[in-house]
Amino acid sequence: MIKCYYVRTQEDELLDLAGGFTYLQQSAKHRNNDRRLPPGPRGLPLLGHLHMLGLLPHRNLHRLAQKYGPIMYLRFGVVPAVVVSSPQAAELFLKTHDTVFASRPDIQAAQYLSYGRKGLAFAEYGSYWRNLRKLCTLELLSNTKIDSFKAMRREEVATMIRSLKDAAKDRAVVDLSAKVGSLVEDMTHRMLFGYSRDKRFDFKPVVHEVLRLVGAFNLADYIPYLGALDLQVRFL
Repeated sequence: MIKCYYVRTQEDELLDLAGGFTYLQQSAKHRNNDRRLPPGPRGLPLLGHLHMLGLLPHRNLHRLAQKYGPIMYLRFGVVPAVVVSSPQAAELFLKTHDTVFASRPDIQAAQYLSYGRKGLAFAEYGSYWRNLRKLCTLELLSNTKIDSFKAMRREEVATMIRSLKDAAKDRAVVDLSAKVGSLVEDMTHRMLFGYSRDKRFDFKPVVHEVLRLVGAFNLADYIPYLGALDLQVRFL
């Protein structure tokens, strides 16, 4: 198999920067022609409202919502966003008009970790996503498939109960949360790989690393034309 690699040059990065500034100029030029947006604070020319998130975004967004209302407009770089912070407004977005807002954001982590947004969690809402959900429902989450693992689940639960009985005889302190978490991890490992969990391959750190990468800040997600300066994307 012959693999082709595209190497970005300095000229490519300068063209991206020029395109970004052109986009910002056009956005400012046609701002008055856009549809009426929800209220929100005034943002910076390039960063938008990114600087307002801080180290505790949920608290800062709550503070801004108290001033600008339950439906608030923010701009993270060049990405427009609507922040909803009341049950009534959330119902409009998540139930009444749920199909309009069903897609996940197109972020760099999804491109790298989900094979170009081909997985169920990050795929764009549409016919492909509906077929993928149908496949998972019929092949992975059907009653027949779940019943096929009934004996395995009983075996794992029995093993945990025996360990609790042994700990009770020894009058040892047991962390039930850790026990239940380990039970779920063992059952998931056997369902996915067909054998019990061992020390040679620990799946849990892999999941933690994936969650860390998905939640990490990527400059290219908000200002695509400065993506060449994003160190995390460069070293993925």
